[in-house]
Amino acid sequence: MSIEALNWCKHQDCPTPTSKLVLFVLSNYADEEHSCFPSEKLLGKICGISDRQVRTHLRALEAHGLLQVISRTGTSNRYILSVEAHFQRGPEVDFRRARKRTSANTKLKQNNQRGRMNELAG
Repeated sequence: MSIEALNWCKHQDCPTPTSKLVLFVLSNYADEEHSCFPSEKLLGKICGISDRQVRTHLRALEAHGLLQVISRTGTSNRYILSVEAHFQRGPEVDFRRARKRTSANTKLKQNNQRGRMNELAG
């Protein structure tokens, strides 16, 4: 399981909610190289849809550039997620950058200044 792939999946815009569910399940099975090879039957069983619907949603995800399907004869296909090409950072990363780093000294100075203002006000 790749935590990076799951995080990437959360922030992607998919054509339908079911397509997002299929992408999420693929992300859950992805390895460190963001590839996996579950069968269409297994994907259908997990998502609660038929094999045919799985193929439809896989084609839609491939058309949107979210994954690449490599056909393999005699076994399940290989799915490569486009994590590297479309990696989007979540809101928690932007929040961390927006915060100012302060030391204990700076916090003491800020508290002292606030106290002085209150003393002057009355």
